[in-house]
Amino acid sequence: MKLCVFPNDSIQSYHKKGEIKTRYFNPNNFFSDVHIISPSESEVEENKVQDIVGEASLKIHPIGHLTLLNYRTKLKKVKKIVQEIHPDVIRSYNPLMQGWLASKTANELDIPYVLSIHNNYDKDVRDFYRKTKRFKQYLKFWYTGKFIEPFVITNARKIICAYRFLVPYVKRLGGKQIQVIYNRVNLSKFSPQIEPEYRFEKKTIIYVARFDAEKNHECLIRAIKDLDVKLILIGKGSLHEKLTKLAKELGIGGKIMFIKSVPNELLGKYYTSADIFVAPIMQGGVSIPMLEAMACGLPLIITTRNTKEMEDIDDAVMFSKNNPEDFRHAINTLIKDEKLRNEMIRKGLEKVHQLDGKVMEDKEENLYKSILQAN
Repeated sequence: MKLCVFPNDSIQSYHKKGEIKTRYFNPNNFFSDVHIISPSESEVEENKVQDIVGEASLKIHPIGHLTLLNYRTKLKKVKKIVQEIHPDVIRSYNPLMQGWLASKTANELDIPYVLSIHNNYDKDVRDFYRKTKRFKQYLKFWYTGKFIEPFVITNARKIICAYRFLVPYVKRLGGKQIQVIYNRVNLSKFSPQIEPEYRFEKKTIIYVARFDAEKNHECLIRAIKDLDVKLILIGKGSLHEKLTKLAKELGIGGKIMFIKSVPNELLGKYYTSADIFVAPIMQGGVSIPMLEAMACGLPLIITTRNTKEMEDIDDAVMFSKNNPEDFRHAINTLIKDEKLRNEMIRKGLEKVHQLDGKVMEDKEENLYKSILQAN
């Protein structure tokens, strides 16, 4: 069995970020050969990222960077590569330029096509850029919303949504055969028994996310200003310098550890160094760090959802309005109420075991099987 993957980013970037996850592109080693069509000029050596496809033979095919100006010109090259591979299934990890190339190629070569959705491009992207007056980015995604995303979504044989918040967006654009499969969390790497990297005397908050505006780190930094806590922020991004400067201006630079990168296999040691995971994120859904933190026995405080869709973890978390005052109150409540904290930890561990990576991996494998049996 052969699989052809159109990833969200170059495999080299996954490798640099330490995000090479076991069998991520090959659930339960279902495929014997995995070919990756990479949106990059050059790529990392396959043997350095072999784990991402498990036991399968891996081949990466760089096709150059994709933009709204050049993505259509790549079709001929991509189609030729895919014809030579002759895969049983094509999989794309977004409905943008990669998705267009994947769906167009799949249609023309009559190959079953599976699409993964990891963002609600209406709420997480277009609404966000419009509200923050980032009009250049908004226009780019206005274009994809009109001319790319509908085609990619309506032509998918099966659509995997990484959480329920994405389903209304997919349905609005004509998506059918939708299945919610949460991001996989390997509980052998994330558990309360992991030896912590640090032992702090003060209660410690942790947040793992890119330093981008939609992740809303500023809200959390302001929230802890008058709390006797330690804060660990792990991530990279364009706002790193601005946020470190804000911490110094508020006189709380000593309270905050800014850590740019931690390999995924070591991240559990940082979660168990903390007492609470707090995510003042402006986006909906369930991020991978939320599940990882839950698996490490941390109670979660996240932004109150502004949609009707409830996620599977929601009865085990605490919600806060998205402002520093409300987050400060929520954090203070959990710090003072040990009984509540322990109950949230218990519920979180119970819930995350229901969303165990093995359960999600089995669901993904079964989805592939159903497509091939029907083909």
